[in-house]
Amino acid sequence: MIKKYKAKRSNQHGFSIPAAIFILVLVSLLGTAMINILNQGQQSIAREVISIRALMAAESGAERALHIVLEDSPASCTGNLSNLPTSFNALLSDWNPTVAGLDGCTVNITCGVVAVDSDDDGTTEDYFTLRSSGACGPISDRAFRSVQVQAHN
Repeated sequence: MIKKYKAKRSNQHGFSIPAAIFILVLVSLLGTAMINILNQGQQSIAREVISIRALMAAESGAERALHIVLEDSPASCTGNLSNLPTSFNALLSDWNPTVAGLDGCTVNITCGVVAVDSDDDGTTEDYFTLRSSGACGPISDRAFRSVQVQAHN
């Protein structure tokens, strides 16, 4: 004869459902944390790229300014370095480089010059100080970088 066992509901103690719910909650919390970490990493990389673009724009501005004052027209640098700190005059304002990697970047360049007789021979040489600042990125998250170059001719 086969006996049938009937379990009473009052004697059953289920552990599977609470354990499954706990595991689901834990996995969803870990997934949310991973998504937040990945988003922060992507934002950090995007900011770094914008920052590097601003530095490259500032360096491009410094190179262009060097070409202007050393090759094209040294007289365009009118800032007098003997009147610090207001001695720098604008050489280029709001220059927008047309290179593909620097789209949306703006460069401002200031220049100062001082005449020095560095070797005591009675003739003076012009020493230029050029400051180039580049700004790139969206208005809400703009990166600014500056470069200062000194040269003489």
